[in-house]
Amino acid sequence: MIHSLQEIMDDCEFEDNMIYKRLVDFRMTKKIFILLMLCVSLNTIAEERLKFKQIFTEIPGTSKKVLKKSFSREAIPYWGIILGSSALLYYYDEQIYSDAQKRGRDWRIGNHDNTKPVITFSNHDILRLPTDTGSSLYFLGDGWLHAGIGAGFLATGEIAKNDYTYNTGIILFHGMMTSTIFNQALKRSFGRESPQVKTHERGSWRPFPSFNEYNTRTASYDAMPSGHVMTATMTFTILAERYPEYNHIIYPVGGIWITALGFEMANNGVHWVSDYPLGIGMGYIFGKYATKIVKTEEEKKESETAWNIVPVPLQGNISFMAMRKF
Repeated sequence: MIHSLQEIMDDCEFEDNMIYKRLVDFRMTKKIFILLMLCVSLNTIAEERLKFKQIFTEIPGTSKKVLKKSFSREAIPYWGIILGSSALLYYYDEQIYSDAQKRGRDWRIGNHDNTKPVITFSNHDILRLPTDTGSSLYFLGDGWLHAGIGAGFLATGEIAKNDYTYNTGIILFHGMMTSTIFNQALKRSFGRESPQVKTHERGSWRPFPSFNEYNTRTASYDAMPSGHVMTATMTFTILAERYPEYNHIIYPVGGIWITALGFEMANNGVHWVSDYPLGIGMGYIFGKYATKIVKTEEEKKESETAWNIVPVPLQGNISFMAMRKF
């Protein structure tokens, strides 16, 4: 496995060594993910197949678990890390943003998002794809890419008749759906300006814009927290949870992936770096709890012995009876 990964990295010929010593190219990361999916498709762990509808029906349960964990006493140290690092980065936001843009120019990446729309509907871009190195790095956090990863696991699991791999795809989609709901709620709550449209140093904060205002001038309100960083972190968290035997590959690839993505979003003015800690924290916890929609044997037994309310006919009327298995 390590030998194959090294061959992929050695085979990638780069135009500018200065750039690619620091940043991962989109084509290379795509090859790594294809290799990873081929490896994990060989996983033979027996697991009951999840239903497709659980992507949506499990959202309330996962949300409840995430909220309970996030505001528990155990979460206090993690909140300290997130808030502390966000405050420190916020202090240096302007300096880091300027430096990232200078490096982008020096490394011939440029400072603009050059993704191009390929599918549009009613004057709205549905799908935008990268056209150069910078936009490829930005695309590393795009929902379409991570949906494609999830679809890859679903397809691989279906073709190989491997329920474990199939379930990983379900979990990835479930994690994206659930985390996006909370991410959007927080973006609208903070209302922070992106660097590219800033009207004040480090961006203005205008909480709770109207839906029309937010949709019309999205970049003026959606910087905090980063959804791209959250989604990438969530994907790698799920992979690490599901395939711990490959963590010696998943962790370094994930670290390079998120670092490259984070750099490019500062370089193209989409995010301040202080938008990242909360996004990383959200991606981690939603990834962890998304995997728990697969019930353990103990959890199945607990659900079987839970109280159930069932309708029963009684003297021509419908009554209800509480039942519990022992």
